[in-house]
Amino acid sequence: MRSQIEINFIKKLKDEGKSFSQIAQIMQLTRNSVIHLYYYKKQTLKQKVGPKFKLTKFDKLRIKRQIAQYRNSHEKINSTKLKKSCYLQVSTRTVRRHLTHEGYEYRRAKFQILLSKKHKEKRVEMVTNWITSSHPWDRTVFTDEKRFSLDGPDNWMTYAQHCDHVIRCKRQCQGGGVMVWMMILPNYLVSFRIIEGKFRSQEYLKLLKEQILPIIMLNFGKNFFFQQDNAPVHNSKMVQNFLKESHVSTMQWPAKSPDMNIAEDVWKMISDIVYDGPQFKNKEELVIAITNAVCHINSHDRRKIESLYSGITSRLCKVLKSSGNLCNK
Repeated sequence: MRSQIEINFIKKLKDEGKSFSQIAQIMQLTRNSVIHLYYYKKQTLKQKVGPKFKLTKFDKLRIKRQIAQYRNSHEKINSTKLKKSCYLQVSTRTVRRHLTHEGYEYRRAKFQILLSKKHKEKRVEMVTNWITSSHPWDRTVFTDEKRFSLDGPDNWMTYAQHCDHVIRCKRQCQGGGVMVWMMILPNYLVSFRIIEGKFRSQEYLKLLKEQILPIIMLNFGKNFFFQQDNAPVHNSKMVQNFLKESHVSTMQWPAKSPDMNIAEDVWKMISDIVYDGPQFKNKEELVIAITNAVCHINSHDRRKIESLYSGITSRLCKVLKSSGNLCNK
């Protein structure tokens, strides 16, 4: 910005009858610049309106330090907690206003699987072995369990106008859901079983003997690999001994690795269909919805499952590229 002396000199030349072009030649400026300087008026800043902060500099420093301590210990942070821990003689609304002014937002935390250094190293080791040995994914059966709720998922969302209230019933005393066991076969079909009661090793062993292995062997004989995660039910001695005696080739699966299991993507496909309609009144309606969803996938979406099988190698390469971190958080 030009100094006030230059602005006064331009006004003096203009009062003497000089044109803007002549003044521009004298000042070695453009004509537009001279015009802007001649008509320039200093604007006074308006005083900010609104309530004044009652927090002192010492209070603000205490809040900043306390937030840093809470973040290091991964504790919940809110205005009431900060007011009490920092001994502030102000309202919680004042604390919230200060946090907003400092750029903080009060939002829901995202849940994420945390991997230790050993977890990452084990994931890289297993993925490297699978890729170098050219593991036959086209002969691998993927399995997993999931619980479906009568109330629907926690992140159920829909579009609505501002005047509409989106409310879903939340059952407290009569709530519930169903546990579902699922396997994905290499012929791109999905099979599932409803688990009644608690899922213990005895129930899982019975399921393996009577339903799971007969279905797999009927389609593929004994030429397949059986994938399951590291749940205690799967790793019990009776289950492991039965699989060895039955000569079932099981896969050693790294811990905390749902991102490498295509069953998670199939669960997403099923959940999108199941929770697309109204809320369920009872478990029978929920079971029917799950059955219809699986039938729809087996009839119309087998190509999607085929693409999941064909994309396993690229998924594993992402794990290697990220040094063992989750490839889809």
